[in-house]
Amino acid sequence: MKPSDKHMGMKTGMIDRTASTRSSYGSENDGGQRRPLKIAFFGHDSNESTIRKRVSAFRAAGSNVIGFMFSRVREGLSRPVEWTNIDLGRTEDGYYGRRLTRLWQAIVVLRRHRDLLRTADVIYARNIDMLIVARIAKAMAGSDAPLVYEALDVHPAMTKRTGIGPILRSVERHLLKACSLLVVSSPTFIDRYFVPVQGYRGPWFLLENKVFADDGWQPESPAREEKSAVSPIWTIGWFGVIRCQRSLDILQRIAAALPDRIVVHLRGIPSEPDRITKEKLERLSSTTRNIFYFGPYRNPQDLPQMYGAVDLTWAVDFSAAGANSDWLIPNRLYEGGLYGVPAIARRSTATGKVVEEDGRGWCLDEPFETNLAHFLRTLDGASYTEMRATLCKKDRSAFVDVSDTADLVSKLSALALRQRAPE
Repeated sequence: MKPSDKHMGMKTGMIDRTASTRSSYGSENDGGQRRPLKIAFFGHDSNESTIRKRVSAFRAAGSNVIGFMFSRVREGLSRPVEWTNIDLGRTEDGYYGRRLTRLWQAIVVLRRHRDLLRTADVIYARNIDMLIVARIAKAMAGSDAPLVYEALDVHPAMTKRTGIGPILRSVERHLLKACSLLVVSSPTFIDRYFVPVQGYRGPWFLLENKVFADDGWQPESPAREEKSAVSPIWTIGWFGVIRCQRSLDILQRIAAALPDRIVVHLRGIPSEPDRITKEKLERLSSTTRNIFYFGPYRNPQDLPQMYGAVDLTWAVDFSAAGANSDWLIPNRLYEGGLYGVPAIARRSTATGKVVEEDGRGWCLDEPFETNLAHFLRTLDGASYTEMRATLCKKDRSAFVDVSDTADLVSKLSALALRQRAPE
């Protein structure tokens, strides 16, 4: 039994275990024939890789997606959407005050598309800000479609004890009462936040941050040289959103302390709200001979080249220690695992638990930097080869979305059918 199946049954018993086959998706039309499930997807950025991954997975599972999305210009990554999309305007990451203004401006756009929204079988909202917009849009359209909330992170603002924190939690708590399903990427979000903090007792679904491989792309296995048994050079890859200043400081100091043993590859989008800019990463790369910043990347197309060039995946985050950083399980843990790259993680976190219990790499305690330096000095080629061999033996489904999204679409179809069934 998968974690999602187990928890769904324990938490609610409300959602049918409909067989997840493409032919069974969708609700019935007036003629009694099946049609594709129509999902109105509210997303914060139509150019963001995880949004595109989710939409692609929904479409591959036989669903018809209508996007109601903001957009943000992303260097080297912006490209036309491949689904029907209503552009809600430009926005930016972080800066909640500015984004709230954009959210209200989007209501005017949504009002013009009420008829289109009314045709949706399910309204699916990614993150709290889009849940606010989706709930307002649902009311404006007079839609009876079930509302689904996908929360892949708990933003640090949500856990603040003063200021905007209590207000945002109150808003989210109220909106959760209107949701038919909560989708999370880590069960720890349920155990540590949604149940104890928000008092949520409704149905939820675990959709891990696995790699999605559509029909046009299949993961390749990059060639890799065996490590020397004596004084090997270790290349650490930190890929994704670069937001953790402490991680950056640790890697910079480790690289300086072990210039002939350590190489660091940074690749992804710098988080300006966390005061990590493109200029800062480029300056670090130019002044430290064994740290390289390669800029943004295409996901999943660039993954084989990226992970084929590194030995260890940096699966460490301190940016919201004690909260989101301890609860999440990041994309790069699955990406690295797919390409046989063991992870470095923090013990006593959700990521660390997976790494340690499933043999996906090594976990370190505090003082983290001291323990990391010792680990890298003493790691030998034989120990590394053994860990990598363990990782490579794991089933592909541990890292790739083989049926996870299909199972979710099946749940969404059951929700839509139940919502519209005569009483």
